[in-house]
Amino acid sequence: MKLSSASTILALSLAAAFPLTAHADIDTALQAFSEQKYAAAFKEFSQLSAQGDNRAKSYEAMMTLRGQGTTADVKAGAKLAQECANGGEPTCYAMYAQLNLPGHGLPVNLSQARLFTRKAIAGGDLRAGFLLWQAYQLDPANQYVINGKVDQRKYQQLAHRSVAQRADQAEAIDALANAAAIGYEPARLSLASLLIEQNGSSNMHQIGLLLADLPELPANFQKYQALAQQTEALGPTRASPTLIADAMPAVTTAVIASATRSGVAQASQCKDFRLMAIRNVSELKNATWLPLQQALVSGSYPLTGTWQEQWQVHFCGTDHNLQLRFDADGMGGASYHLQS
Repeated sequence: MKLSSASTILALSLAAAFPLTAHADIDTALQAFSEQKYAAAFKEFSQLSAQGDNRAKSYEAMMTLRGQGTTADVKAGAKLAQECANGGEPTCYAMYAQLNLPGHGLPVNLSQARLFTRKAIAGGDLRAGFLLWQAYQLDPANQYVINGKVDQRKYQQLAHRSVAQRADQAEAIDALANAAAIGYEPARLSLASLLIEQNGSSNMHQIGLLLADLPELPANFQKYQALAQQTEALGPTRASPTLIADAMPAVTTAVIASATRSGVAQASQCKDFRLMAIRNVSELKNATWLPLQQALVSGSYPLTGTWQEQWQVHFCGTDHNLQLRFDADGMGGASYHLQS
């Protein structure tokens, strides 16, 4: 049975948190649940929950939310999840946090989502880092795409935040990376989506690691995987595939002009343009980094800094070398400038 990411985080967390114990009633309930005998399992869990067993209540809440062995009821499930969370179960912290995110049942309350997600992480449920990243991403205060268009004023406002003003961003990315590092698939996919847009010397390698052994990789992530491999093969570039693609029209124009000056007739008609290699990548000067600690993302997000790269392009049967300068833009991207 293929679960949604929302269902998966609950099911995996419960399985990890509550292995079989010697308690006969719990054993019976867990066995019934594992055999998908949901009506019998729900009855057992409900009885144990009514007797004050908080572990059983976590299953009762999850099954109520998912409609397993009972009618799906978000309001009742949320009440059970909150009671269970108040009893100190990390899994229920994550469950209740998720319910406060957009589209998961309760009125949106990002403060509650963050509060309970942090409790889940502190209690050892690292998968909940995926939820903390969602809470950050879904917060309108952190968004700059409005009605499908980039709001440049908001983009610049976010880009110019100080390191101190980005504490929640660093926390969310580190939490996402911790969830990915333990193999949680939704976190691995989300982190790959983040890194494909960011400029960093090892980001493409990390994407390869994140996506390498995932079964049934969705088509867009197959594209990310191919882009990461192609970009890494060019050489030790800091530029993301997006930045390389953005720079290509200017690079093409410069190479055509160079070929024309060299006496190539009708250079604009040549069809063999190809970026062959990237070399002589400089250190990042005047750098300020988002202070990320997790190994998958450490050194992946320059806020400020300048670097240079030499791009080798094949065009009209000849190789051309161009020098480019890049300036980090505070949002994981960069502007580019062709050097004369």
